[in-house]
Amino acid sequence: MLSAHQVRSKVRNAVRRREDQVEQEEIESGELNLIPYLDIVTNLMLFLLASVTANIIFGQINTTLPDQGAPAASQANDPGKKPDEQPLGLAIAVTKDEILLFSFSGLEGTIKEPKLRVPRSGRPGEPCDGAYLCETNTCVNQVCKANPDMDPTPVFDYRKLNAALIEIAGRRFGKTNRKADTYQAILMADPAVPYGTLISVISAMRCKMPEFGQPSQTCFLPTADEKLKAAPSPIDEVARLYDTDRTAYDPNVHALFPDVVFSGGFR
Repeated sequence: MLSAHQVRSKVRNAVRRREDQVEQEEIESGELNLIPYLDIVTNLMLFLLASVTANIIFGQINTTLPDQGAPAASQANDPGKKPDEQPLGLAIAVTKDEILLFSFSGLEGTIKEPKLRVPRSGRPGEPCDGAYLCETNTCVNQVCKANPDMDPTPVFDYRKLNAALIEIAGRRFGKTNRKADTYQAILMADPAVPYGTLISVISAMRCKMPEFGQPSQTCFLPTADEKLKAAPSPIDEVARLYDTDRTAYDPNVHALFPDVVFSGGFR
């Protein structure tokens, strides 16, 4: 009687001889061996099934894509209104070297004479409280470090942009019931600017950023939800929402310009 080891050895030899025979027959007949391709497809299907069962969720930013360079209708100038009553038409342009803050209305600078210029920063040796502030994506002990494995990417002083937006929002809408259509701003980005940089810019447009080294907090967002409008309190502390019609605006706790409209530039 053969031992288990001998049986396994004979089976492996038989399988190997059969594989060699099949391979020789395929070579002689000119047929393609599809087994490796079927193995690849099977592995891909298993990977996809594993992704679904693991509840992998892909996020989405609440933005819109208008015609190239065109401000939204709510941000367009109305010749019948006084200059100070015009929509701001606020815009942030991001290039590889700087961020420009201006307005289509001219009330907060123009594209030729912007309200603010934020030069590129985040080089090794500069202060940081997160990797997002370093062009090498490497922040150690609140200092940007060189990283030979990372190609430098455009990084800016997002707090400087954030402070300018807080000043604008507070000066123009503070202590009033800020209208819903004033939360919109246009983001114009150079195609060479990476997505990670744009995410940081959008975050600076959305809420007041924390002080250096401090944890971030979620600001209250404007909403047109009918349930909240009918509720006794105009503020939902759990969902971090507020009714703009019944709440005096405060840029320190309320959203700045969360309604971001992407634009590739001017035609």
